[in-house]
Amino acid sequence: MKQHWSAVNNWLDHRTGVHTAVRKFLYEEIPASSGWHQVFGSVALFLFLVQAFTGVMLAFNYAPTPGDAYNSLRYILTELTAGQLMRGLHHWGASLLIVVVVLHMIQVFLYGAYKKPREATWMLGVVLLLLTLGYGLTGYLLPWDNRAYFGTVVATNIAATAPVLGPYLTRLLGAQNGIGVVTFARFFGLHVLILPPITALLIGIHVYLVRKHGVAPAPGDELVPKKQFYPQQVFKDTVAIFAAFIILFVMAIAVHVPLEQLADPTDTAYIPRPEWYFLFLFQFLKLFNGSLEVVGSMILPGLAILLLVSVPFIDRTQMVKVTRRGFAFGF
Repeated sequence: MKQHWSAVNNWLDHRTGVHTAVRKFLYEEIPASSGWHQVFGSVALFLFLVQAFTGVMLAFNYAPTPGDAYNSLRYILTELTAGQLMRGLHHWGASLLIVVVVLHMIQVFLYGAYKKPREATWMLGVVLLLLTLGYGLTGYLLPWDNRAYFGTVVATNIAATAPVLGPYLTRLLGAQNGIGVVTFARFFGLHVLILPPITALLIGIHVYLVRKHGVAPAPGDELVPKKQFYPQQVFKDTVAIFAAFIILFVMAIAVHVPLEQLADPTDTAYIPRPEWYFLFLFQFLKLFNGSLEVVGSMILPGLAILLLVSVPFIDRTQMVKVTRRGFAFGF
């Protein structure tokens, strides 16, 4: 039996190279300083896969048209087996994914792992962060309740304030005549058809760059004998993934996901409430009124993104131990 299995394995490896690829992946050498602080990337990848899986499960019973979308979601929540669980996992998974991606970038920033030759890896990570926020923005409208409708009204109004590009963005989002069927179709298409393949491609390139340049060693760790990715780091990543899933599963069961009444554009008394990760934009709109609105809605967030992308080129100093990066901690 063992010889038969070995023959099958050799045949499969000779035709596909899968066995060799898995061995290279698992037994890749990583710095001796690698540990718990580097599990966030694996957790982020796992949460993206959870979002993809639960999104597909929801799509099987979701009607992508404004009125029917609301009714189909009510059906999923009240009639479908495990429907409420799937929506809870998808809803809270979006928030948890943003938290983990931000923690991953903070860890990379504090340890200076964006420095030469890993500049492209860092910049790609910034793009993936923006795509993660893009999922939250495009998916917000899909329940088609009051919360989704009026929150999207504010979001499209913010896009309209963009210098020069404002009218084009409004037309692209299908919001030049208000939020309607065209807007819904554009947001659904972005959320389901365009963002997932782009994200999957960029994740693949990101992982390739990490493998190409290796995990950034701590200063002084270059001469210390390296260790293999399997089994110690695999164990740490698995424990972190399991802990993240437990948190997500408990939230999906215990914390109610809101579904308000069907979107009513005539409800002028409704006060929009964004998801927590876009709350800063709504607050900026309160601080910058009138002609200064573009400062809070576009200029300041744009400068923040530009600063993130430019970090590897601003800080070109040699890597030092994380305990000596006082300015990075302060920043």
